[in-house]
Amino acid sequence: MSPRRTVRLTPFLVSLALVLPLLVAPATTASAANVAIGWTRYSSGFSQPVQVVSARDSTGRLFVVEKTGKIKVRIPGGVVRTYLDLTDRVGTAGERGLLSVAFHPNFRTSPYFWVAYSSLSGGALRIVRFHATSYSANSVSRSTGKPILDVPHPTTHTNHWGGQLAFGREGYLYASTGDGGDGGANARSLASLSGKILRIDVLHVCGTVPYCVPSTNPYAAQTGPRRLMWARGLRNPWRFSVERTTGNIWVADVGQSTWEEASLLRYGVKGMDLGWNVCEAWAVTGSTTQRCPLTAGYLGPTFWYGRSVGQTIIGGYQYYGTKYKSLLWGHYIAGDYGSGRIFNMYGTIRSAGTLSGVTGFGESQGREIWAVTIGGGLYLMSARAV
Repeated sequence: MSPRRTVRLTPFLVSLALVLPLLVAPATTASAANVAIGWTRYSSGFSQPVQVVSARDSTGRLFVVEKTGKIKVRIPGGVVRTYLDLTDRVGTAGERGLLSVAFHPNFRTSPYFWVAYSSLSGGALRIVRFHATSYSANSVSRSTGKPILDVPHPTTHTNHWGGQLAFGREGYLYASTGDGGDGGANARSLASLSGKILRIDVLHVCGTVPYCVPSTNPYAAQTGPRRLMWARGLRNPWRFSVERTTGNIWVADVGQSTWEEASLLRYGVKGMDLGWNVCEAWAVTGSTTQRCPLTAGYLGPTFWYGRSVGQTIIGGYQYYGTKYKSLLWGHYIAGDYGSGRIFNMYGTIRSAGTLSGVTGFGESQGREIWAVTIGGGLYLMSARAV
């Protein structure tokens, strides 16, 4: 999430960025009426939190990932404890850090979880599995760590790691990787794992590696790193989410100098090319007017906005909670780190509130939406019609 120059847009393009048509419509039932979104702070004092997640284990706990190297657990009632401490293993310069955690789909019976972080030496994006003594334990020994996969960082830059982990509906682990800040030379290359969404089977072991390559991956029958790829052509997919029921993936890709974008990857549709570095959102890279040609295999963005609206998109979730079902059912909620704007994306992008320094969103077990901010806060979303 590196600083980028601000590009001044014409009034026409500014308005276009705010009322973009939905290119691939999600299944929704709620009205698209204007909704104001607010946030209630429940905890503070976290050290640069970047993700909040539920293990969906019926305990009501929330886990907060801190960039500086710890996972904290918030127990119902407000008590916060250190769940896992990796501070002496994690590089934190620039955009490096402990980036995310994903819990086993059946964590109550199989208390395993996977973390992604930038390694202290070398800077590779490292995926490691850990094992809790039980699903209800409130701390985990780091001695249980088992390395799963290292993705080398392709440059000496300290940005663009990606680093989101999430399990898909079919039980495979998806992982995002950034392009390394090299301008996108690796993002569309099938010889590099950088600038991709990867898909691996971490619940099984095949041969000499601690995972299997799903046979339905687009390049599973080939050799080399491409076997792990699910989608390519991404700059810095800092945050994506998997919708629990459909298996669809919302991936938000941080822009270069002109556009921020969010794309909907339909469940089971593999091998998509999201266009970076040839395209940035709907436009030829670096342009505010020249439309990117949609070629076979290229997936255009579902939503996008320009620099007058914000810079550094923070991907969120479709809302399927119960508190605001009549207002937001199926709506995609996301934000922008640079401007603090919160977006309600349903057909068009609607600015629906603010949350300064938002770095990540998450769902509780009941599918209410939470958020964390770089200043250390943990917040619960609320909504009302306006």
